[in-house]
Amino acid sequence: MRALRLIAGETARQRIENDGLSPELVRMVVGASGGPKWLILNGLDKFVFGDWLLNANHKIDLIGSSIGAWRMSCAAHPSADKMFETFTEGYFKYRYSKSDKAEDITRESYRILDSIFTDEDRIKITNNPNRPLHIVAVKCKGLLASPNKVLEAIGLLVSAGANALSRDNLVNFFERAVFHSDQTVALSDQWGGYNRHDIRLLPEALADALMASGSIPFVVSAIKDIAGGPKGVYRDGGVIDYHFDIPWQLNEGIILYPHFYSHLVPGWFDKSIKTRRATAETLDHQLLLAPSDDFVASLPNGAIPDRKNFQDFSDEERLKIWTTVIRESERMAHEFSDLLQDHGALMDRLEMPQ
Repeated sequence: MRALRLIAGETARQRIENDGLSPELVRMVVGASGGPKWLILNGLDKFVFGDWLLNANHKIDLIGSSIGAWRMSCAAHPSADKMFETFTEGYFKYRYSKSDKAEDITRESYRILDSIFTDEDRIKITNNPNRPLHIVAVKCKGLLASPNKVLEAIGLLVSAGANALSRDNLVNFFERAVFHSDQTVALSDQWGGYNRHDIRLLPEALADALMASGSIPFVVSAIKDIAGGPKGVYRDGGVIDYHFDIPWQLNEGIILYPHFYSHLVPGWFDKSIKTRRATAETLDHQLLLAPSDDFVASLPNGAIPDRKNFQDFSDEERLKIWTTVIRESERMAHEFSDLLQDHGALMDRLEMPQ
């Protein structure tokens, strides 16, 4: 059974065929929203960032929303290998209670972030010229910025309905916010929609930006007035950029996308709209690394972990499942490592986007 799928857009495939898949070919890495789904990528993350790309001396832009932003923050650290170990340990420390309110989860999440990223780490991450970090959130408008939960709920329902008609309608409720550690946002002119706010990422704002990027309404508290950015209410970047349906194009190289699915869902509200999936145009310059269906079926409960695990299992059961998934995720890393040593076998494994 193969654990790994490799899905390459047309341009990405041509460049891999011509130049070989080496660290030098990778110019951007993307991380999607998805909560505990990232656990299936743990083995790949440790290999890709902690080994394969660790000593690459050229600029590789890192872009993520929600848990993808947390992963990309680890990848932006000069010692990414150790950072991912610390991140995994910190992530496993959370203990769920049915009585937890949004403020409890927010407080505990900040505590975990503080245990992962020291002040020195924050400086290293936000000042790494070879790994510019982009943390994507949204800035809320109208009722969605209200501290009144009823009004916020109304705003959320109205925005979901508007999105069902057209994703373009989201700009009436949310604005894209990109906290970036480089002088400018990567490929800035290619994803300037939704009245994007470009916000220089300060070391002291790293935790707030990461919390905002994963601030799911009614699950985590909204994050307000982040240092360096315009005053206001910030929430989960996945609202607009759940899996980043953006047709980024590079003059050279490819975009690497370790992902827990073989498809991309544009925004948070689009999960149940089956017709909303990224097209081949979006993936043209990208190489997706994703788990195979058979591999997912072999995991505990035949599924990738998700946020429902917190409600469906005790902490002991959940952590046992997660530990198994992390161990099994190494299979994807081993397959990818082996393919990097055999160009012909790699090319044979490349799939075209559907």
